[in-house]
Amino acid sequence: MREPRAAPAAPQHSMAVDLPTGRLTLSGVAPQQVGELCDFAARANPKRGFLIVSKVLGRHLPTAPHALRAAADGLAAQIPADLPAPVLFCGMAETATGLAQTVWAAWRSRVPAVASAYVQSSRQTVQGARVLCRFEEGHSHAASHMVQVAGAIEALLPAVRSLVIIDDECSTGSTFVEAADALVAALPGVETVAVASLTDWSGGAFLPRMPRPASAHSLIAGTLHWTPGAGQAAATLAATANRHGTAPASGMRSRTGLLEPEAATRAPVTAAPGERVLVLGDGEHAYEALRIAEEIAAQGGIAAVQSITRTPAMLGHAMQSVTTLADAYGSGAACHVYNLLAHRPDRIVIAAEVAGAQADELRRWLAEAGAAVMVETLLCRYGEGA
Repeated sequence: MREPRAAPAAPQHSMAVDLPTGRLTLSGVAPQQVGELCDFAARANPKRGFLIVSKVLGRHLPTAPHALRAAADGLAAQIPADLPAPVLFCGMAETATGLAQTVWAAWRSRVPAVASAYVQSSRQTVQGARVLCRFEEGHSHAASHMVQVAGAIEALLPAVRSLVIIDDECSTGSTFVEAADALVAALPGVETVAVASLTDWSGGAFLPRMPRPASAHSLIAGTLHWTPGAGQAAATLAATANRHGTAPASGMRSRTGLLEPEAATRAPVTAAPGERVLVLGDGEHAYEALRIAEEIAAQGGIAAVQSITRTPAMLGHAMQSVTTLADAYGSGAACHVYNLLAHRPDRIVIAAEVAGAQADELRRWLAEAGAAVMVETLLCRYGEGA
């Protein structure tokens, strides 16, 4: 496969990247700033052919836990502390779930006296939960989102006055509008909306379409232009890409609402000083992977956090390898780990809610790659099922 190549030099504060699926042009932000936070790849998706690959998200690229916390702290510092309370934070599945809960935890620590709660959209059905709303992410490989609620958060919902919606990246803002429309319809007391993302390429053009007065916050912001090519038109999505799975009864409670950041019941993790450990979250189960990576780093290990993901990307540019796994949640969707060996790990720890076949599948891939890396599954349980 032909590698993506950099396009000819563009004007200052503009950059262009040629991908097998088309050309991506970013303007209004210095290339050096973009390079510190982002890389690029082609999506195997006829609806959108590019992928802005964050270097600080801990999803497609291994990320030091302190880098993810720092990015989340930077976003939390931008979200107003005087939003009308109670404030409901909503993280966007699946890519932004770890980031979003980290941002909420950072914001909450800044204004502990302000009533707030957290929930995330999901593509896993939680038995016994109430579906608060649904919305569509039109460009996604897995377009259908559910926001589900249960338990103590239910009493807070009628009083919610502010929404904070968090995603990893904003291209046009249409997904923020879809999510806000659905949430405000379910929570009519909302007076204001804030959205936050690591990068924002919308130019704020979506803000007038929001159902309530809204503000946008990001680490870097500019504008984006995408010119599709033949490779995008030829891409196809598997019929299973948008199917929902089923969350386990002992699964994380962020899918149905939290009043404080969550922590799993699990075995302790130990690491030798200098041991290189990659911690993999499984899909939406990403926040605990960050916490595990932080434990390893505190012991002197060289930790990185990353995730198993449904994102269908083409090899090349930011994606140097791909390992494909069966979805442990039973949706039938293909799941992937990109750049598995980029951290040069001695050990891989899978932070899992479901004891599926992920470890065996990774061991087979590693054996074929000739990499002598230990793989283990760390089962994480939450709530009454713990």
